[in-house]
Amino acid sequence: MGGAGTAMKALLHHDEPDKLMQASRRSKSGRVAQRLLAIRDIMLGRSRGWVCAQYKLTETQRAALQARLSVPPEIGKDGVRRWGAADVQRLIRREYGVEYRSITSVCNLLHQLGQSWISGRPQQPQQTVDALVAFKKTPSHTPGHRRHPSRRNH
Repeated sequence: MGGAGTAMKALLHHDEPDKLMQASRRSKSGRVAQRLLAIRDIMLGRSRGWVCAQYKLTETQRAALQARLSVPPEIGKDGVRRWGAADVQRLIRREYGVEYRSITSVCNLLHQLGQSWISGRPQQPQQTVDALVAFKKTPSHTPGHRRHPSRRNH
């Protein structure tokens, strides 16, 4: 039985919100885990509006996140040289108080925002164009020269 089976067993113990918390931690599905936590929060008396705000970003927050991710991170402020999905997950938790429990959910959000969570190689702050040109690999053979001699039938 996977995460959904565990979730159903946890829901049978509806008078024990801690069981929902435990089931959410064991769940292999981020979506199931978030739903279990939302149900737990409602059982604990939190409002529906609060629960919705806790587990997803508002349109205003999504727009702010999109703007924030459209510029490279600052190592001193963000602690990273490039954005990765786990970095964005921490950023969302820190700046918006919203918990995305799975990296897949963060990647889906980034895709919806038109952001790519896969970035190119980070650049060194001291990197110059001249250094890049000097380092760039050049072909090791001259045009018209075969790399491997043709095989002859013996």
